[in-house]
Amino acid sequence: MIIRKSWTKWVIISLPIILFAYIGIYLFLYSIKNQQTNQYRSTSLPSDFKFSFNEPVEELMIKAPQGGLLNALLFKAPKAKGVICFWKGGGGTLENWGLIAPRFLQYGYDVLITDYRQHGKSKGAISIANFYSDAQTVYDSLKLRYREDHIVVCGYSLGGRIAAHLASTNHPKFTFLIDPSSAGGDFSDRFTDILYYPFPSVNGFTFLTDQDVQKAPSQVIVVSTDNPHSTAYQLNSVLSDHDQHLVIPNSTHASILNHPQTMQLLKKLLG
Repeated sequence: MIIRKSWTKWVIISLPIILFAYIGIYLFLYSIKNQQTNQYRSTSLPSDFKFSFNEPVEELMIKAPQGGLLNALLFKAPKAKGVICFWKGGGGTLENWGLIAPRFLQYGYDVLITDYRQHGKSKGAISIANFYSDAQTVYDSLKLRYREDHIVVCGYSLGGRIAAHLASTNHPKFTFLIDPSSAGGDFSDRFTDILYYPFPSVNGFTFLTDQDVQKAPSQVIVVSTDNPHSTAYQLNSVLSDHDQHLVIPNSTHASILNHPQTMQLLKKLLG
């Protein structure tokens, strides 16, 4: 009887403290929600910066909704069979990402690489809605130059998230996702959403890549490491019969983009 009273007393005292801490942590996380954009910024470049590459290239400035201005480079292949709409990782700018162009050009495809907002010369506010709408704006600009069935969407890391969403609402030739990931993971984002339900989400950037892949009308090819906890690896469970998943053993997120097996698959798909 004494033990039961002691337990009841402990619950009465502890419950308000736990509830106060729960609400306090939620309010703190919600208050810094907009600061999550810091994870998606990169180095800026002067507006008069001149890119220097050995390959023929056209620099574009693409106007986007919500005050966006996107800097992009369109690399040209002789007698191009189509175009690769490439979405880069979260770090760096076109100055270094442009160096990836030759590996696509060699297979007879033009390559368009775009800097996200607050990357390089690109301007505008960062949000997940703007990531998606900017990608659609860029894709639509390509459809003015190329047949849609000659457009290949490709994304690495953060770019894989964006490429997957683009694939969910368009009809490219196919979509190639190279270890899609981002500053926040699917599990951590959804865990906090569930933890604080039904309060508004504390996550400003919840990417639903698994759902996007399932909606894609065209073929999706995923390349991942053998880490079973990675976003890319777990996409295997939602891929359709006409999709593909290549697991590269002993690769890492940093090495997979230039891995020989990734390049071999690209050659098979584009060559």
